[in-house]
Amino acid sequence: MKTPTLKQKVEMYEDFLHKINLCIVSGNHEGVTELVRNADNWSYAHRVGNGEWSDGQQQKIVNKAFWKLLDTPNADKATKKRQQAWAKTVDQLHNAFIKNV
Repeated sequence: MKTPTLKQKVEMYEDFLHKINLCIVSGNHEGVTELVRNADNWSYAHRVGNGEWSDGQQQKIVNKAFWKLLDTPNADKATKKRQQAWAKTVDQLHNAFIKNV
């Protein structure tokens, strides 16, 4: 994995914080959990190996965790299901309204 530039790091950290805020505001607790877990993995990546890895190996581990900071596959799946259920409900309400007009 590519080592991020300073600009990429700043963008990632800003996106990360915005995504946490979005999850909190929308009540997406699973998303918050996944994001905090990603931050924990990124933090741990700096210490894993207790100095036994070479600098290059350690940097690869950190880079891998960094590029996954925004990954929330479980929350994304749950959000998609909620959106589909909402769309179905809206369609049903619309059809019922049209039928009664």
